[in-house]
Formats: sequence, structure tokens, C-alpha cells
Amino acid sequence: MQRAVQTCIAHQQCALAILHQCLQEQRNLSPEQPSPGQTANNRLKGGCSTRERVLSSAPSSGRRTILQVARESRLTRMIGLTSELLSLEQNSLSQLQEPHFHVDCKLSSELRNLCHRMATRGDCLQLDADLKAIEQCLRDIVHQLVTSLPSESSGSHSQTAAVLKTLFTRFLEI
Repeated sequence: MQRAVQTCIAHQQCALAILHQCLQEQRNLSPEQPSPGQTANNRLKGGCSTRERVLSSAPSSGRRTILQVARESRLTRMIGLTSELLSLEQNSLSQLQEPHFHVDCKLSSELRNLCHRMATRGDCLQLDADLKAIEQCLRDIVHQLVTSLPSESSGSHSQTAAVLKTLFTRFLEI
């Protein structure tokens, strides 16, 4: 059990780092197109960076679009929720034992892969679909954790369940 939770935490930390990188690139957008030398420095493995994708679709007026601001806001909220989830897993869920609690690493692995795909995708049109898929994956992880908690009502279990349920309802606000 400890190993499964630690593996999930590692996947989610990787996903969180990628989300932070994407947010940083969103915030550093400039109205000018990068030079060819700059684009080579902004590449991630397997494709172009988020910065390149958004820059290539940015208007030349020097202003950020409403879509860019909305993406930044959405990324910020996902980062916050992912950070809370990680904190909860590291502080509470890693203490629970296997007979009482089961976690599957498949969703955490999928989250990491979705974030990586979003960061390396060359198609700007798929960015919003990627964000939606990442949001759904996070929602599924929290739901899995809520349903996996033991039904016994010890103090730490009920407190952890309450925090998870609150986190789950916050996803509805995104």
C-alpha cells in the first residue's frame, strides 16, 4: 500500500510540475512571435512548448486574449487542487494500511501522461480538450480516493473523507 500511494504521489508531482511549467509559459507570453532561435530553446521532448503554441495563435495587438486569460485561470485552479490533493495524500492517505484502503496508480499515471501530452502537443486547438481531460482525471482520482476510504468512522478517516469530499466539490467550480 505504501508503495502504491508513493507511486501515485510521484506521478502527481510530475503532473504538477508540468502544470506549473505550462502556467509559467502562459504568464510569460509576449505579443511578438519568437525568433527561430528562441523557439528551439523552448522545445520540450516530442513537440513544441506551450509558449510556442499560444504565441503562434496570439493576436499581434500586444494584448492577451480572453481565452489566454481563461486558460491561465483554469491552470491556476488545477494547480491549486492538485497541490491540495498531493498534500492530503502525503499527510493522511499514506498512513492508511492496505486492508482498509486501496489505491490504483492507473489514474495518477494517466494524469501525468495527459499533462505531458498537453505540454508537448503542437496543436493549439487541442489545448482546451487537454485541460478538460486533465480536470476529469483529477476528479476521477479524488472520487476513487473517496470511495476507497474505509467506512469505519475513526477520527482520521472521517476527517480525510471530509477533506476529499470538499476537494471533489471544488472541481465543480472549475
